Amino acid sequence: MSAPLICRPYRQSRNYTLRSNNEILFLQNRVAYLQDEAAYKKLFFHFHPVLLKFARAILNNRADAEEVVSEVLLKVWTMGRELNYVEHLPLFLYKSTRNKAFDYLRKRNSGLPVTAISGAEEQLADPSHTEYKLITNELDRRFQHAVSNLPKQCQLVFRLVKEQGFTYKQVTEILEISLNTAETHMRLALKKIRVALDDYLMPQK
Repeated sequence: MSAPLICRPYRQSRNYTLRSNNEILFLQNRVAYLQDEAAYKKLFFHFHPVLLKFARAILNNRADAEEVVSEVLLKVWTMGRELNYVEHLPLFLYKSTRNKAFDYLRKRNSGLPVTAISGAEEQLADPSHTEYKLITNELDRRFQHAVSNLPKQCQLVFRLVKEQGFTYKQVTEILEISLNTAETHMRLALKKIRVALDDYLMPQK
């Protein structure tokens, strides 16, 4: 079973947004039963950007993240009819990306913990949230920097909930943590972001 030819430059130049879970399921079934390359490309272009961002948050390395996401998305094509038995494709892809990324970390770092992502260019996809409404470019920069410097697990929970819209229950499945742990990470993330912004938001004495 040969994989579709999606070269890197073409892949990076495309952006496709699926509007509903039903549309994802429809394309998923076409890939599973018909090996529909057009359907696969739509799934690929929809999920690649968000999975890449998630993998980079774990690996802090774009090249490794690219490899991880490519392997995960290739699996969608090679699963054949088994793909039809995946009940929630986004959840499946995030869990697969998470597992593959941690495999890369074990190989690359021999089990050593990875420092928090330092790329301040990572952007939040929920700028309209009332508590963190971004008023100026400077505040935007400081906010993104605060998120990027959260402890690793805190950052992943925050991004999955706030950026990708996953429920806490789904986050526990993706990261293999308890509900209490996920909620604790979110509380800690919110606290750290607030503290990081206090110096900028509070008037100087």
